Amino acid sequence: MELRGAAKAGLSVLRAAELAAMLRAAVALAALATSTTLLAAPQQYAEGQVWEYRVRPSDPNSLLKIQKIDIDPTRPVNRIIYHISIVGVRLNDPAVQREISHVPVSREALDDSVTRLARRPASFPDAQGGIEEWTRANGGVFTTPIAQIIDVVEKTMRNMPDQ
Repeated sequence: MELRGAAKAGLSVLRAAELAAMLRAAVALAALATSTTLLAAPQQYAEGQVWEYRVRPSDPNSLLKIQKIDIDPTRPVNRIIYHISIVGVRLNDPAVQREISHVPVSREALDDSVTRLARRPASFPDAQGGIEEWTRANGGVFTTPIAQIIDVVEKTMRNMPDQ
């Protein structure tokens, strides 16, 4: 009888330990699930998509469009190039909305920028001329968020001599 009681007590301690371990595992899984849902899910990008993105304060209605997706296996990194156009930006003049017809970006730049597919219509410039010029020049690819790219474009324009 005494042995049976000790065995039951030992079994209860073992079950308690197992329960505690399972509870810790469940809490860890819940924390992992919560943290991954807070991260943006990888987007599936396609030509013709129009996206809202994390805009600069001066460009609240700006949108971007994926004009073309290129794959360049000769590049060591950023082998997939997304050629985008951007509308609704204010470059050096807050009263005038402008467009940027061609910007080659990486998936990282899009992932760090886009928020959701746009639900409102917008007219975009033709990017083909810019894409052809970029191809001839063996151009680079932006990897920074779109808002930072627009800052660079604006700063470059500001430093250009008047023509």
